[in-house]
Amino acid sequence: MHKRNFLFTNLKQNAMKKLAFLFLIALFAACSDDDKTEPCTTEFVAGLRVDVLFGVTPVGEGITVTATDGDYIEELVYTETTFEYEGAYERPGTYTITVTGDGYQPYVSEPITVTEDACHVQTQEVSISLAPEE
Repeated sequence: MHKRNFLFTNLKQNAMKKLAFLFLIALFAACSDDDKTEPCTTEFVAGLRVDVLFGVTPVGEGITVTATDGDYIEELVYTETTFEYEGAYERPGTYTITVTGDGYQPYVSEPITVTEDACHVQTQEVSISLAPEE
């Protein structure tokens, strides 16, 4: 009887050691450096940021900057602190930017693709030089 209790106790100890070893392996695997994802922010990110220039001077008044992606059309908003037009917030897509205004020739861009990562869109910065109206 004493020998059977000894074997049973020894088997339980070996099983517990194996279980503890497996737990440690799982713990280290879960905490590896390969998992470097950062938590997403609550920031509302512009997909498009557009500088509109006449020569070297930013143009902010009297023009309209529009982003079009298929049936989606958005007039970008001018930000006086950065002298840029922004829009397509958190909206990936392929956009054509159109700039119109009195005294300037209309401008139409090539397609601009806005992509996204796990959290936000990847902002595309575009610089557009306007030509005077002929």
